Amino acid sequence: MKRIFRILTVVSLASLLACNEAKRENDSDAAYDNKDSKEQAEEANDEKFEDNDMENDADFVANTVANNYGEIKFAQLATQNSSNPEVKKMAAMLVTDHTKTLNELKALASSKAITVPVEEDDEARRKTERFSDEAGKDFDKKWCKEMIDRHEESINKFEKRIDKTEDAELKAWLNKTLPTLKSHRDQLEAMHDRMKDNA
Repeated sequence: MKRIFRILTVVSLASLLACNEAKRENDSDAAYDNKDSKEQAEEANDEKFEDNDMENDADFVANTVANNYGEIKFAQLATQNSSNPEVKKMAAMLVTDHTKTLNELKALASSKAITVPVEEDDEARRKTERFSDEAGKDFDKKWCKEMIDRHEESINKFEKRIDKTEDAELKAWLNKTLPTLKSHRDQLEAMHDRMKDNA
């Protein structure tokens, strides 16, 4: 009888440990699933690259890919919500240019085994959702200002990475792409100024 009791106790303990291990794995999977695509890519790159410079380049690439997905979605929103032909034209150009930028960067990332996101990050998605209910002149001004801010931020990040990266291919791509970002910003600022003058 005692022997049977001991066997049952051992089996129960083994089952309990197995359940706890499964719960830990499920909790870990749930935590991973709660991360957005950009965070998952950054985590994969952190595990993949031991060299600090390569890891920083990989994080920059992952962030820039996510940003381009976000800007494409945000530009597409303006093609739908704006009634201003100038805004629609600008938005269509941004979709084309940022899609080209995105594809180039994804190809560069692939050649260097860098994991990249497959969509914009959660913050960019929420911002696009907030703007989706806007329309008219108010939408045009807010959209334009948001795009200016995003381009300014991207330009600053590009310039810093140009100074810091030791990857010749990434540096060449940054130097080639930066003038397009600056041109976008300048055109957006000029359009925003015209909107203020016509208010």
